[in-house]
Amino acid sequence: MTCLVFQFSGAAWGQTAPTKLRFGIYAPNAAFASNSDRWSYIKNVASVMQATLKIPCTGNAYAAEGAFSGATGQLDFALVDGIYLARGGKFRVLATSLYGGGSRAPWGLYGKAGGNFQSLKGKVLVMPSFGGNTSFAEGMLGGEINVTQFFSSVKNVPDIAAAVSAVQTGGGDAVFAPVGLAAGLNLIFSVGTVPNASFVLINNKIPADIVAKVQAAIASVGSGAIGGMGPAAAGGVAMGRSTAKFLSSQPGVMRFQFRGFLKPFEGTYQESPLVDHFWVLPKQ
Repeated sequence: MTCLVFQFSGAAWGQTAPTKLRFGIYAPNAAFASNSDRWSYIKNVASVMQATLKIPCTGNAYAAEGAFSGATGQLDFALVDGIYLARGGKFRVLATSLYGGGSRAPWGLYGKAGGNFQSLKGKVLVMPSFGGNTSFAEGMLGGEINVTQFFSSVKNVPDIAAAVSAVQTGGGDAVFAPVGLAAGLNLIFSVGTVPNASFVLINNKIPADIVAKVQAAIASVGSGAIGGMGPAAAGGVAMGRSTAKFLSSQPGVMRFQFRGFLKPFEGTYQESPLVDHFWVLPKQ
């Protein structure tokens, strides 16, 4: 009787252990003073991970959204802006930074001069170029303001530090910013909270045991500008403007249609469906 003996390597049953790990950072709204500080942070992350995992690790910082988006195929993990993730970054969230005391930081609309919101009409709004659009600003204003019509112009700068600095030095009149980054500016009004930058898994081929070790180790690196690391942020980021129109079949009913909030769900940021609200108009 002939016996056949088959031998299988561990790799045949599971994922192959990586020969190196690649870390990145794209976090224009985090509390880093400059892109140089982001470089220092991600280099420290790579150093800690290499010492922990005994695997060669590299780190890269990205100042522009396009550069980061184009590099995701060459990254395994990254610290990524919460607004970028809410707009469509379909990555698995492993942890969220705790800047501002929690996974969501309080934000506000700030101006160099005092006054109310109407005093900003026709002025310049400065925004970090995390997408180059005004959907975030419109969401922060409750979906009721057409930003490009209310402000004379929207000026894009590389990151939140540059946006705040531009308003401080007269290069603009207003900025949406985390409360902790708006020193020297006057609060026009609070606009709620926004998820902080999150540490995400980009390369889903990384073995689960390596992911678990990286997730555990990242908590020891989170300090300074990102305020430590905690569980994935809950809640959403409001985007865009609401619209209101009569239903053709029921002229006495007004329908308010809101663009869905973009929110993290089960560790991944996903878009919720459109929400309809109905209001029966009073009879004249």
